[in-house]
Amino acid sequence: MNKLSELSLLYVEDDKELQKQFVRLFKTIFKHVYEAVDGLDALNSYKKNSPNIMLVDINLPKINGLEVIEKIRETNKDIPIIVLSAYSDQTKLLKAIKLGLYEYLIKPVPYEKLFLVFDKIVLEHKSIIEKNNIVALQNNYFWEKDEKCLLYHDTIILLTKRERILFEFMIQQLNQVVPSNSIIYLIWGEEYDISHRSLSHLLKRLRKKLPEELIENIYGEGYKIASNKL
Repeated sequence: MNKLSELSLLYVEDDKELQKQFVRLFKTIFKHVYEAVDGLDALNSYKKNSPNIMLVDINLPKINGLEVIEKIRETNKDIPIIVLSAYSDQTKLLKAIKLGLYEYLIKPVPYEKLFLVFDKIVLEHKSIIEKNNIVALQNNYFWEKDEKCLLYHDTIILLTKRERILFEFMIQQLNQVVPSNSIIYLIWGEEYDISHRSLSHLLKRLRKKLPEELIENIYGEGYKIASNKL
């Protein structure tokens, strides 16, 4: 699993002196640190740089932090966003929770506490950290594309050759229905007469190693695997 040293952070803070202090520290642990001093600047930086994590102050000029997050959540439900606020304002807190925030922290925030949150993101959001190589599934299961292996947290789930071929084929068509005949032809080729029964047995064995309902049976059409909704 990648660590913070391979991730990018967008830090949005209008207090330039505070931002300067934190950025100096963040650059020692993140691969890239992008800075923004107001809401409009934050949205532009987000679109340009596609950061892995965002750290956003609520009280920003031009566009406030919550409005920035609302805009981002229209197209990206997954990116972990940590909100900073100088006020323990109940109304703002309730509104922020609805935006699917990873954490809501009241300033001043000790460095140690903030780093604990970053470490927690690394552990819990593997899909965004290795988004080009890892597919997040249900219940902390992951498919690693390059190695062609199934993981539960960081433990490899052993698959037979046919189970691996089937699973990889379905992952390649994630969130789409894969026709039974396509699976059968891929695995058994022309042995069509016996393969409908064989597919049923293969799926039964594979499902014992997976979260319940991960492989969905679409009656009369085929099977589907859905990605995790963080």
